[in-house]
Amino acid sequence: MKEKSKHRSDNRPTVFKIANNWIKNAVAFIRKDTAGYYRFGENDRLPNEIAFAINNSGTARACITKLEQFIQGDGLINPENAKKQVNLTQTLDDLLGDLAMIAGYFKCVSYRVLYDNSGQPGAWYSLPIQQIRRKGSVFIWNVLMGEQDYNRAKDKKLYPFNPKELPAKRLERVAAQIKDHGEQFGDIVYFYKKGVGRYADVYPIPDYYAGIDDIRSDAAISTLEHRNITKGFRTPVIIATGPIDDLTKDPEGKTDQDYFDDSVQKFCGEDSASVLHLPGVTGETIPKVTTIPIADILDATDKATDRVGRKVCRHMTVPPVLVGFSTAGQLGNNQELVNTMKLFNMTVNNIQRMITNALAITMPGVDLTIKNLDLWSFVPDKVLAVLTPEEIRAMFDLPPPPVAPVATPPATPLAA
Repeated sequence: MKEKSKHRSDNRPTVFKIANNWIKNAVAFIRKDTAGYYRFGENDRLPNEIAFAINNSGTARACITKLEQFIQGDGLINPENAKKQVNLTQTLDDLLGDLAMIAGYFKCVSYRVLYDNSGQPGAWYSLPIQQIRRKGSVFIWNVLMGEQDYNRAKDKKLYPFNPKELPAKRLERVAAQIKDHGEQFGDIVYFYKKGVGRYADVYPIPDYYAGIDDIRSDAAISTLEHRNITKGFRTPVIIATGPIDDLTKDPEGKTDQDYFDDSVQKFCGEDSASVLHLPGVTGETIPKVTTIPIADILDATDKATDRVGRKVCRHMTVPPVLVGFSTAGQLGNNQELVNTMKLFNMTVNNIQRMITNALAITMPGVDLTIKNLDLWSFVPDKVLAVLTPEEIRAMFDLPPPPVAPVATPPATPLAA
């Protein structure tokens, strides 16, 4: 049997090769070479590929956006600190937003600290995880690390910030950076909760990576929907015929099979549905055209969109209701919703503490308290309507309602 369509099968081996390499390269494997360099993934591109997978999935990207919003909250409670200039273009609140984005992707905080003329921290810049790699106790920084245009000659060496280091030592390093690179780029603060496993104390592997296949599936479903729309929801077709000569060429250089393919192409037109041609062995085969019901395909795609999307939300600990999945008729178990919301709160609070602890290393004594967003304003009314008062209080960790004092009945007068 041979498959014939406007998209020939010649490119299939290449597609499968790319897919296999993707699976191999995306393995969360950290390896140390003889020079002390730690490869981040089998091909040293794991953080880049994680970010690519997230950005390709509509659901995963919506989850990251919600995480960013709640981690940053309403910014710092102290308005003076929030407006503090931390570099040429950003305030401390702006820096908090950048760190919230990095933490949303990788549950990690990393930034550069530059020094003033006295050797004290004077400027702060966020540093995306995919731009750095570890080599021994130092970090290699390159804006295009792991990307196609990566140039090793532009690597810069970052040392971990040491709060106890003498200012004179810092200024010596600043002078060396300016001499070698023409600018100061400072030291690095790299802060995250260490994992369990080989070299899990070197690089952060986000928890949702365990469900990376679901995240990629979510992106693939969107691609399938786009394909169905661009093809005008045309039904795939299977054509069975007798044998067709694909060897003997006429004066035009074409075989009977070529003319058959041209006829199918003209009939289907641009953006056609897939056509599978099944040539028989003998000439006794009766030509037959079979259509595959498009309604079944669309129904299956619709169900998969909801099912896979909810799985992505679960992997990223973001309640589906916050990214538009749940409706009043699809909430399921109320206790499950309450537990999910509480888990989301815990996730946000843990990341906020990680960011403030990381900033406190270079900003001692600064009030870095973050003002949390009000979850009430993000949960649809139709969701709250199906919850009991006790469930709502459990969801938002509210105290129990005050107990009204019990009225004491008047004393019965004694009989004379």
